[in-house]
Amino acid sequence: MKNIRNTVLLVALLFLITFSFSGCKGFGSPDYTLNVIIEDGCTGTPEAGTYTKNELDEVKYSYFPPEENVVIEVLINNSRRTSSSTVVMYNNITMTIRVIDIRGDWEFTYILENGNEQKMNITFSGDSAFKGTFSDSRGYSGTWTVEADNFVMTYDDWDDYVFTGSVTSMSGLYTGAGISLSWSSTRLN
Repeated sequence: MKNIRNTVLLVALLFLITFSFSGCKGFGSPDYTLNVIIEDGCTGTPEAGTYTKNELDEVKYSYFPPEENVVIEVLINNSRRTSSSTVVMYNNITMTIRVIDIRGDWEFTYILENGNEQKMNITFSGDSAFKGTFSDSRGYSGTWTVEADNFVMTYDDWDDYVFTGSVTSMSGLYTGAGISLSWSSTRLN
């Protein structure tokens, strides 16, 4: 009798342990939402929409720009990722796929010859995401272009300074007045 009672208690204990660790719905893993937003021109899978996924589901994604020389970015919960990869569902995820458009306000940090950092704000404008004009917080201005992952910003009125680099990282090298040093930037808006 004692063995039967111990067996019943053990089964009941195992049931309670299983029930308490089995997720939000009693049994099984919790469901998460995958929200995919694809902006104009971009294509790929999964298509735009809202999907319900189980915890630990792997979602393969692959997206393409509207034109060959255009760069897109995939944001997963506002964190930049590559255009093709896999994401594991640990929580609700929003994927936003869009053409990289630098127009707007940025804070640029560039290294001086003495190793010190210098900061300036730059506003990029233009009729497209691929070229336009800019002005900085010091009053200087010029033109900019984006082709594939190449970014070029050329000053019209600050010696012969040219900033080149990657549009996906918005960092690179600047040259002018006989120097070549690094720069990086952060979007302000």
